[in-house]
Amino acid sequence: MFEIQFPPIITSVILKNRYKTIACAVLAMFSTHTFSADPLPNRPAFKLPFPCGAQIELKTYQGHGPDDKKIDMYRMGMFTGSPITASADGLVHQAFYPGGIEIRHGNGWFTTYMHMSSHVPVGSNVKQGDVVGYMGDVGSPGIPHLHYEQLYAPGLNDAGSQHIVNPILQGEWLYMVPNSPLVRTSANCPNTTPPPPPTGNKYWVDTWGDANGRSSPGGTVTGTLYKGTSYVYCKVWGPKVQNATGAQWNHWWLKTDLDVGPTNQWVSAFMLSRWGNDQAKDNNGVVIPNCA
Repeated sequence: MFEIQFPPIITSVILKNRYKTIACAVLAMFSTHTFSADPLPNRPAFKLPFPCGAQIELKTYQGHGPDDKKIDMYRMGMFTGSPITASADGLVHQAFYPGGIEIRHGNGWFTTYMHMSSHVPVGSNVKQGDVVGYMGDVGSPGIPHLHYEQLYAPGLNDAGSQHIVNPILQGEWLYMVPNSPLVRTSANCPNTTPPPPPTGNKYWVDTWGDANGRSSPGGTVTGTLYKGTSYVYCKVWGPKVQNATGAQWNHWWLKTDLDVGPTNQWVSAFMLSRWGNDQAKDNNGVVIPNCA
C-alpha cells in the first residue's frame, strides 16, 4: 500500500518545461490518501540512482516547481564525484544543460538526471544500476548534487516538465515537502551471481567505502568498486591519495575488476579498511605483489 501525506496548504505550482512556463494553482488535501496499487500504469520498479548501500539525503525547496515532485539528492559522506546509476533499464535519448540526461524506459516512462560533471552519451542502452554519470555542480556552482525527476508521457518519445509525477522509489511513494529532508539507502544493487572465489594471483581485500575505478593510477574514472570484500591482482606506485587532514594517505594503486565498469582497472589502496599509510596487504596480511 502506498500512503501520501498532503500538507494543509494551497500550493502555487509552476510547471516549467524546457521551452515554456505554465502556472497553475492546486489545492493540497487535508487527508491521507492510500492506494492499493500505483494509479499510473506500467511504472518501472525505480531504484535510487546511486550505488548499492549509499546513504542519500532527499530535499526540495519552495519554488522548485513543482516542489513536491522534483528531488535534489545529496550523497552522505561523499560531497562530489559519486557515480550516478540508472534508476531502471532504458535508453539515454536526450542530453541537455545543465549536466543533464533523460532516459526513456518505455510505456511512457522517463527519468531525468541533472548537474552531473560527466555522463554517458545519447544512444546508450543502460540497465538498472549501470553508471550513467558522476555527481557534480554543473549549473549549481559550489553545490554538487543530483536533480532527479520521474515523468509520465504516454504515447510520446520525449517528456517535459509538464509530465513530472510524484516519484515512487524502491516501493515508497514520495511527496516532497520543503525543509523536510528524507534520508534513504540505495537498494540499486546488482542482481548478478557473485563471481567465484579468486584463485592464484587474486587477493581478497576489504574496502571501507565505494571506490572510484580508474583507467590508470590516478587516471580517468571508469566505474565503481563497491564497499566490502573484493579481489585485487597486484599493485603499482602512483599518485598519492589522502584524507582532508593529510593524516592518512596511500601511494599504492591496486589492479582489479570493477563492480560497475570494465575489468583490469585501478583503485587506490587508500580505500583499504586496514594496515595504514602506504601499505597494500590482503585481508590475511599478505603483501600484494607488484604488477609485472
